[in-house]
Amino acid sequence: MTKDRMGLIVMAMLLVSLTLLWATPSLGAKGGGGEEQPGIINLNMTLLIQVVNFLILIALLHRFLYGPLTKFLAKRAEGIKHSLEEAKTAREAAAKAQEEYEARIVATRRDAAAMREAAAREVEEERQRLLKASREEAARLVTEAKGQIEQEVKRAKAELRTEVVGLSLGVAERLLSRSLTPDDQQRLADEVAREIGDGR
Repeated sequence: MTKDRMGLIVMAMLLVSLTLLWATPSLGAKGGGGEEQPGIINLNMTLLIQVVNFLILIALLHRFLYGPLTKFLAKRAEGIKHSLEEAKTAREAAAKAQEEYEARIVATRRDAAAMREAAAREVEEERQRLLKASREEAARLVTEAKGQIEQEVKRAKAELRTEVVGLSLGVAERLLSRSLTPDDQQRLADEVAREIGDGR
């Protein structure tokens, strides 16, 4: 029923009730001097008026109390349902966000571990490179030192040979004084140089 039709029905019932209330004293007076019949329920106009009044009260309560109350409760239930749906959506979004954060944390930890491993590899490679470079430098220095030592030894041997030859000739001259000819001196010098060169 629409609101206008319901209002018309209430107004009609109200008019009927007022009419019955207005007519009740005259009906009661005609009905036998106002005496009531003995029994549990007396079927007279008062009962009819009470029934009509009760029906009007129910209609009014339905119109002005039950209808708005059911609308309010329906609206309230809809609001609670909407709030529950929002809470569910928010809970799902929070769960999804938490999963994303946990995935990011796992990915970050994995990246950090990979970076640590890469850094450790780079450090080890640099250490090996420096160790190799230092070994090569040491080998080069040793080779250079050996070359220099060999040159110094050769130079020292040459100088020593020259000195020994000179000393040997000097000693031989003193010992032999004048008995050696220049050819003999040359021969002795060659022999001494050969003997020193052979390492004797």
